Amino acid sequence: MGFCKQKVLNLLKASLLRLYSTSQLVLGLWVLAFLAGLHSPAFAQSQVTNTATISVPVGVTNTGFGCVAGTCTAADIDSITPSRPIVSKTFTPSTINAGGTTLLVITFTNTHALVSATFTSPFVDVYPALMTNTASPVTATTCLNSSVLATASVSSLQVGTGTLIPPGASCSVSVVVTSMGSGTNTIPAGSLTTSVGTNTSAVTATLTVNPLADLQITKTSSITPGGS
Repeated sequence: MGFCKQKVLNLLKASLLRLYSTSQLVLGLWVLAFLAGLHSPAFAQSQVTNTATISVPVGVTNTGFGCVAGTCTAADIDSITPSRPIVSKTFTPSTINAGGTTLLVITFTNTHALVSATFTSPFVDVYPALMTNTASPVTATTCLNSSVLATASVSSLQVGTGTLIPPGASCSVSVVVTSMGSGTNTIPAGSLTTSVGTNTSAVTATLTVNPLADLQITKTSSITPGGS
């Protein structure tokens, strides 16, 4: 859309060079100023008002729409969809045997194309029942300025304040976990708080755990009296 507006602006500038009457020139300048206002960038607001104002030359009277006492003004209001961060989570593999291990990965996405998203408070993921970090947890992160806390045999993971996600990019944290039973992990809406807002949707990830086999060995014998 911005590209089309720029093309219109360029065409209008060229057309103004071919306008001969004062009234045509005033009208052309008014339209050009209005479109230039529409071309202005908008950032963090929920809406933006674009206003274009032009004062006509002395001796020219314009009583058209939007003109008062020789000054012509036009405006429009555009709604802006906030750029909220997104959280997702996976287990790899998603099925293990009881007591086995899997890689838990949490991905953070910054949907804002212009500014970085910085964690304004710690992000905490609480695991489902029977799931814990391994006895010697191995953590990793691709996020900038990030610290990951995963205490051995504890059922949670924490990512520190100040973690940074670049504009329009994603990064992730991971840790190896173990579990004795199946479970679905839910990360609620609002769990991630950043400088560009919070996650608005809850996400889930399910780990399936095959139970331990319950094996029994039974032995019987048969003795025949008098037999050899």
